[in-house]
Amino acid sequence: MRRIIPAVLFAVTALALLTPLPALACPGCNGFLNSELGFGFNTSILFMMAMPFTVVGGVAVGIVMFCRKNLNTLTTPERELPITKEAGN
Repeated sequence: MRRIIPAVLFAVTALALLTPLPALACPGCNGFLNSELGFGFNTSILFMMAMPFTVVGGVAVGIVMFCRKNLNTLTTPERELPITKEAGN
C-alpha cells in the first residue's frame, strides 16, 4: 500500500503536466480576447459579477417598499365610528 500511493500521485502529476489541453480552455490562454469568443467570454463575466448586486438590490427594494406600505397604514388614523348613546343610558 505504501508503494502504490506515491506511484499514483506521480502518475496523476505527470498526466496533468503533460496534457496541454486544459491550458487552452479559456480565450485568454489562446489570445482570442479580441475575437467574438473573447467578447462573449468577457460579457458573461460581467453578467456573473452583476447578478449578486441585482438580486440583493431587488430584495432591498422589496423590503423598503413593504416597510413604507406598512408604515403608511400604521400612521394613518383609522376611521372612528361616531359615539352613540346606548339605549340603557
